[in-house]
Amino acid sequence: MRKGETTMNSKYKKTLCAVLCVLLMGSLLGCGSVSSSANTTAASLILASDVTVGTETAEADEILISLSDAGSASDSAAVSIDGSTVTITAEGTYRLSGTLSDGQIVVSAPEDAKVKLILDGADIPRSGSAAILALSADKVIVASAEGSVNKVSSTGEFDAADSIDAAIFAKCDLNLNGDGILYVSCETGHGVVTKDDFKMKDGTVSITAAKK
Repeated sequence: MRKGETTMNSKYKKTLCAVLCVLLMGSLLGCGSVSSSANTTAASLILASDVTVGTETAEADEILISLSDAGSASDSAAVSIDGSTVTITAEGTYRLSGTLSDGQIVVSAPEDAKVKLILDGADIPRSGSAAILALSADKVIVASAEGSVNKVSSTGEFDAADSIDAAIFAKCDLNLNGDGILYVSCETGHGVVTKDDFKMKDGTVSITAAKK
């Protein structure tokens, strides 16, 4: 394990509340900057703030996804778009930019796939479910692009039958990293939850959630 990188192993695959995990790692191990709050005023400020595209240039092998209420778009066959829902079905690195008013990014890839989502000026709110939902993959990485400001948020009540209760929810290994800023907000549930292993390295993550 490299210096500055932390692993949390959920031996029995119980749901992790990553708000607490990240706070512990940030305060004791210094891996990135993290803040957390359950204050609804803070959540409102986050939702009202602007997102910003970063300064880095996309690599040639990255798959670009443009988010828009008028019609999200991608040239990749591994990306399917149904209204405001963007589904990623294959391993790869995906760079997401743009704004949705009520959308969702779904990762439904093979069990051995490694999927990296680079948020580069992305604003992804979702009502009643997770804004980023990783249903299947070996590992999903959510990274903030250098110099960028991004928002991932969930509002309203979750459907108890789905067992989804966070703005970022993963049923596989989940990593958070990057050189930008990621604001995560959840009005009624947790900020980040994974059913499997969790890592955080670098980046600034601010979580405002009703539940810790």
